Amino acid sequence: MDLRTFLQSASEMAGSLAPSLIGSAVAQAWKPALAWRDRFLQWIVGSTVSYYATMATIAATGWNDFVAQSIAFGIAIVAFDATPVLKKSITETLSGVPARIADRILGKKG
Repeated sequence: MDLRTFLQSASEMAGSLAPSLIGSAVAQAWKPALAWRDRFLQWIVGSTVSYYATMATIAATGWNDFVAQSIAFGIAIVAFDATPVLKKSITETLSGVPARIADRILGKKG
């Protein structure tokens, strides 16, 4: 891969992620009390969901990029707000896995 091809693919990727990253930044403006770790996590989740939702909308409907990105922006905001709830539920579920495995193998105590 030569430098020109690399720079072209990097600019295309940045261009496709720019609307979703901007949308995530706008969504964070409404949440001023977030910790930086939560901001980063929600920024990544929002931009990733928006990117894939845009591609899925175009594939499913054939609409142009602007319409698909607008729809994906709405989906990403929902994903942005759902991130803390999902993170909490995943953490609670995974923290109980060792005890459940031990109960399964050794038999339930009590």
